[in-house]
Amino acid sequence: MLNANGVAMKEIQQRLGHSDIGTTANIYTHPDHDSDVSSALAISSHFPT
Repeated sequence: MLNANGVAMKEIQQRLGHSDIGTTANIYTHPDHDSDVSSALAISSHFPT
């Protein structure tokens, strides 16, 4: 939720006490619905209909 609301990943990492950003990102960030739709549209635009 913090990341989705503009809080930098580095700040989230520091708040949670993780040793690296990768750990924080892998555990706590997940694509939201809008990101999923955007990604799907970007991918599908490369295939003929």
